[in-house]
Amino acid sequence: MSTVMEAQAQPQQQGLIPRKRTITSCSNCYRRKQKCNRRRPCNNCVARKVAHECVYDASFGNAPPSTSIGRISPSTEEKSHVVASSNGDVRDQFGYSSVSNSNAFMEADRIFQIPETQKSPVSCWDPGNAITQKYWQLVSELPPSNIIDELVSIYISDVHWIYGIIEPQYFYADLQEFRRFTSKTSRSASMESMSATLKYFPAVLFQVLATVLQYLPRGCKLEQSLGTTSQRLSLRYSNAGVEIIQLLGNRDNCITAVVHDLIRAAWLKNCGRGAQAWHALSDSVRKAQDLNLHQQERPLADLLPQEFWHREWKRRVWANVFIWDSNMSIILGRPRLINSIDCNAEPPIDYDIPEDINSIHPSMAQSFASDRDRAYSSISMNLFIRALSQKINDIRDSGADKRGLRDYNVVQRLHSETISLSDTLPPVLRPDNPDRSWDLQMSVIPRQRAKIHTMIYSLLLALHRPHIGKSLQSRQRAQESALNVLDSQQRFFEVIDKNHYAYFGNAFFSIDASIVLSTIISVYPCEDLAVLRRSMLAVQLAMGMLGMIEKENELAASGIGIIRSCYQAIKDKYEERKMDSIPVSGDWGETATTSTSHTEAPVTTGSSRYFSELEADLTWENSISSLAGTAEAGHGQLGENEFDTPFWVGYQQQVFADSNFHFGDGVAQGDMFGSF
Repeated sequence: MSTVMEAQAQPQQQGLIPRKRTITSCSNCYRRKQKCNRRRPCNNCVARKVAHECVYDASFGNAPPSTSIGRISPSTEEKSHVVASSNGDVRDQFGYSSVSNSNAFMEADRIFQIPETQKSPVSCWDPGNAITQKYWQLVSELPPSNIIDELVSIYISDVHWIYGIIEPQYFYADLQEFRRFTSKTSRSASMESMSATLKYFPAVLFQVLATVLQYLPRGCKLEQSLGTTSQRLSLRYSNAGVEIIQLLGNRDNCITAVVHDLIRAAWLKNCGRGAQAWHALSDSVRKAQDLNLHQQERPLADLLPQEFWHREWKRRVWANVFIWDSNMSIILGRPRLINSIDCNAEPPIDYDIPEDINSIHPSMAQSFASDRDRAYSSISMNLFIRALSQKINDIRDSGADKRGLRDYNVVQRLHSETISLSDTLPPVLRPDNPDRSWDLQMSVIPRQRAKIHTMIYSLLLALHRPHIGKSLQSRQRAQESALNVLDSQQRFFEVIDKNHYAYFGNAFFSIDASIVLSTIISVYPCEDLAVLRRSMLAVQLAMGMLGMIEKENELAASGIGIIRSCYQAIKDKYEERKMDSIPVSGDWGETATTSTSHTEAPVTTGSSRYFSELEADLTWENSISSLAGTAEAGHGQLGENEFDTPFWVGYQQQVFADSNFHFGDGVAQGDMFGSF
């Protein structure tokens, strides 16, 4: 009887249970009881400038339908969307890409709608979890807010212009959001409610602080307030950022993690750790590709200003990743990590992201950016270096960076195309006849102009260096490019401050150009005293510059002896030519020819002796210099400076081999730089 009554009562009881409505809002709108337009990011999150927090979490109901499983939404990079989707978990387990129409899994999901699986009830972000505890322990190592603000301000004004890795507007927004979150919660709270950007932000902050401390003048008042040397603290902060990244892993990949790895790579290069910098870059590349930053996003007709500039920011991050990959491949002789065939992302526009994103319509910004006589913007230099990076890919794809290239017309074409790229620069940044009207008001402009000049001629030097043994034209152009690099490096040194001495490029490009120049002059006699005098003066100035920065610059400490030997080699040739009354047959005064069959035998008498003496002279002197450089600030934890005497001697051997290469010796293949 009771069973029958219970059976009859069950439908009535079920009828009393309120129907649970499907929640379609984002988590923020659901909490705030606001009407959500279900876009990503939605209108309310965009208006509140928290677009990075616009998450459609499964715990709040059904997320808006997506065209593909686990695909990064068009206007936000955070992979919390993927984590919220169990289908994304399945895709990640199999290792499939999230790019639409790129694999069978994406196509199958579109047709069959693969069912979701249950998420694990155990969270790795629980307050008592060891990962959470370690995370907050690392965060607690951040300095007080006033110190952070001062260091970040120095980074934005004095360091950011060198690489342009972060976007100040988004960085400051994330900093304020992180402070709001930590002020409302304890340092042992669960990380479950934190967005991906918020979780990774302390790692980026640590790297920014570590980098600016590299450039901080030693003994300054700010360093004294830190209670230790800036170099020791820089090492500690950079390692703390890496630890946070390792703790978080790839669960919630986002642009912030990509930016962290780029800043870390820049920090490592300044420390003379090129191999480790390349590995940090590798992490950045893979994370960026995982976020599909290399792919063009779907065009939307009604793109809001917030969405437009957010897309611009993502394009800028990818442009930086692409620049670093191309340039490190040609500087360090490493394989490229990015295949340009896989990339169709549009370049960013040459226009600064406005503080008030509603102050200018996107179409107007695009119109200004396309003007040939456009004004300078903070991204102008990076856009040009991006174009140079594409030329690097052309050089490597064509094999023009190898010895034994059969068709020398390829080298000539790439040379002309590289030179013509400077016409695309804004007038204030053009190397030839620039508009200098803004130089006094904006000290960054002459610095970037000199850096651009160095980048152009360093690439041309790299293009012609493998062919100096078989082509008179490449020999002459390599020599002229080396002189141009040294001249632009001197101009760069004249417009920077002492706190920029730590910059990697101050020493590297000068040493590189000096080695090539001295080797060419030693192997191939030059009868033009004016050329020898100019070369001797250029290397002498570079030697003096390295002497001034060697206490602040890791590479300069080990490279000054190299440059001193290069100077002595050129000086010896100058003195020989000056004292020699008998004209020496040489090729410097001859007219360049475009024929690759034009080959002159190098004058090897004395050149082998020069190389042996160079190596012997550097053995003792620079070993002391190298030891002094690595003892400072506990950098031994990272290993020895990789750009030390053996590295440069090995590079000099490579240049020497290039200068003596002929087709008759067999077609040899070799990278422009030996990897290490």
